[in-house]
Amino acid sequence: MVGALAISVALGASALAFADGAGDNEAFVEGSVKPKKLDRKKYKPIALFTEVRTQGAVTGAQQNPESELIEYDKDGRWKTNRAPICGAPIEFQSTEAAKGLCPPGSAIGSGEADILLAGGLVYEGLTVTAFNGPGKNEIRLHTYDPRLAGATPTVFGRIIKLRDGGKYGLALSVEDAPDVAGDTGMITRFGATIKRSAGVALARCKDKKFHTRRTVTYDDGSQDVATDTQKCKQKKGGK
Repeated sequence: MVGALAISVALGASALAFADGAGDNEAFVEGSVKPKKLDRKKYKPIALFTEVRTQGAVTGAQQNPESELIEYDKDGRWKTNRAPICGAPIEFQSTEAAKGLCPPGSAIGSGEADILLAGGLVYEGLTVTAFNGPGKNEIRLHTYDPRLAGATPTVFGRIIKLRDGGKYGLALSVEDAPDVAGDTGMITRFGATIKRSAGVALARCKDKKFHTRRTVTYDDGSQDVATDTQKCKQKKGGK
């Protein structure tokens, strides 16, 4: 019995030792463009939707996403100079206050986010607003919810070009994903659509597909990869 107990304890310790963020969580990504019918050669403004989801037990001591790399199809482009840049300090402001601090037209998209706290407390439908800037090829994803007042995070990202990325040519890099409640909680869903009228996101339909890939790095350094593919249609007469 003593020997069996020792083996049981050792196996339990071993399981704990090998548990990591990638093993404890499941990562998802969804990416799409509108309109789906695009020119084969020329890049045209699009509405670009991106949503990441992370599913796993939130215990208060779980491994959270530390950084994100969202890669987009090589037939996508980003033109930061087509919208005004907001350099104002918008963190911990309400949505309306943040928009009031920024130039008209610098709010280039919107979406929603969900937060899960240890013990099962859920906050769904946080308002996400995407702002162009504060620098060239940078984006701030501002969140707000009156239930959390000024405690909602702002996500800082950079739009980068990929070299030798294969079917991916553009990426949103979030080097420091925001913590929730001192990392005891987790952002379980985060999505936004860059609106077509902003003119900053462009695409073409050369191979009739638009690929999206998410690489998430957790606090312990482990990684998870998720992909998504949307079909697009070529406009008649496109060369």
